[in-house]
Amino acid sequence: MVAALVSGEPEAVVVGGGVRVPRLARVVVDGDGAGGAGLEWVRGPVLVTGGTGGLGHVVARHLVVERGVRELLLVSRRGPAAEGVEGLVAELSEAGARVSVEACDVADAAAVADLVARHGVGAVVHSAGVLDDGTVESLTPERLAGVLRPKVDAAWNLHEATK
Repeated sequence: MVAALVSGEPEAVVVGGGVRVPRLARVVVDGDGAGGAGLEWVRGPVLVTGGTGGLGHVVARHLVVERGVRELLLVSRRGPAAEGVEGLVAELSEAGARVSVEACDVADAAAVADLVARHGVGAVVHSAGVLDDGTVESLTPERLAGVLRPKVDAAWNLHEATK
C-alpha cells in the first residue's frame, strides 16, 4: 500500500502484493494485420454498434483488414434490413471474416444483455449514434435526449452487459 501511495500515480491498484498502474500502449501488428500482438487476445466476436452505417462500415473494414479480426457482430436498429448490408457482409467475408448482423436498439438494456449473452462478445466498438445538427443552446430536451440515448445510454448498457 505504501508503494502505491508514494508512486505519484493518480491511479493505482495493489494486486497480489504488487502495484499496478493504468497505461495505454500502441499495439505493434505485423504487415498482414494479424500477427504478433494483434487482436488475438479477443475471444468471441467483436461487436460493432452502428455496424451497418457509414462509420460502422469503416470501423468493421479496419478491424478486419488492418487488425486481423476474424469474427464480427454488426448491430444496428435495422440490422439485416439496413441498406447496403449484403454488400458489406460480402466485402468483409471476402477479406476473411465471419460476419453476423443483428437488429438491436443498444439503448435498450435488456436487448443488449440478451445480445451479449447469446454471442459471447469479446470486444466492443461503440459507433452507434444519431446526428441532430445544432448548437447546444438550440437543442430542445427532446432533441438532446434523442442524440444522447444511442450514445450515453447505450454505452452504459454495453458496460453493464460486458462486465
